[in-house]
Amino acid sequence: MLSRSGVLIGLFSANLLLMLGLAHLVVHRYNDPFPPLSVSLSSPVATLSDFGGIALGFRKLTADLAWVQTILYYGTHEEGGDAEEVEQGGGRYPLFLAYCERVVQIDPNFIHAYFYGAGVLGWNLNRLDEAEKFLQEGIQAHPKEWRLHQFLAALAFQKNHDINKLVEFLEGFNEQEDCPNMLRSILANIYKKQKRYRESIRVWSKVYETGDPTYAEHSLAQIREMAPLAHTEPINRS
Repeated sequence: MLSRSGVLIGLFSANLLLMLGLAHLVVHRYNDPFPPLSVSLSSPVATLSDFGGIALGFRKLTADLAWVQTILYYGTHEEGGDAEEVEQGGGRYPLFLAYCERVVQIDPNFIHAYFYGAGVLGWNLNRLDEAEKFLQEGIQAHPKEWRLHQFLAALAFQKNHDINKLVEFLEGFNEQEDCPNMLRSILANIYKKQKRYRESIRVWSKVYETGDPTYAEHSLAQIREMAPLAHTEPINRS
């Protein structure tokens, strides 16, 4: 008959073997879809709350919160900045790329961050090299996401000042339901510069109809500004 200590030792050994077996399954059978913690927290703007959210298993929620902070950072007026430049989407915002990378390092499937971030960097902030770098990171993480490849090509049109190719690209993107409003605003501004007021109003109207609070006031102001000009625009353009 086994002694009490013998039974305890047997139970302990069984539990130990079970734990070792589970650990082996975790290591060899389970592929974590997310980057390691050292990568997820490598952004210079990473916070302690990022660590807490990841540790508790709330990566997607943590990435959502990080994205809100990214938008707030870019939407905050810079001290000493030119008001008109900021109104047109310009400015400096030196940490903008770091904020965007923070989001995708927490949740690599937050693909919208690549489009919006590269668009702001490439067109609004005129930091084309950073925009290309960020898109290439997105392509490496999502090689089958063909729109990222297209976006990278559009930046090449911007670099080469090929406005016609750029407009053609943006027009194709504009018709997609999930097109970021930031891209639509770029197309609308190009139309405005070309005095194609009706087309610019059409695009701004589409932006306004999305109900995006980030663009609601600005898109409506643009429509009101160009409405009188549209009446003077020839219907048939040469």
